[in-house]
Amino acid sequence: MIDKYNMGKKLYTIKTKEGLFRVKIWRDNDDKAYLVKGISLPEVVTFGKDLKEAKKMAKDALELYCDCVIGENKIIIDDSQRAIGKIPKSRIVEINK
Repeated sequence: MIDKYNMGKKLYTIKTKEGLFRVKIWRDNDDKAYLVKGISLPEVVTFGKDLKEAKKMAKDALELYCDCVIGENKIIIDDSQRAIGKIPKSRIVEINK
């Protein structure tokens, strides 16, 4: 059985200043763009006119998302299982994974 949803989608590991994150990138012929969606951070969605730009946009979007989450005193676990962020001494911290 052919999985049309995942057809043509490739996994890439994007290195950011915070860590390593996997994304799916695929060509959308209707939009004439390369679409990007985070694997462990599915809230991260972006696009680029070509694969190189899509990877750059993915890095920018991942870094922005991490900055926002860390700014809320939360922790992110990257795809190499590294914890990113600071644990406040007096608070219970929500862990996003």
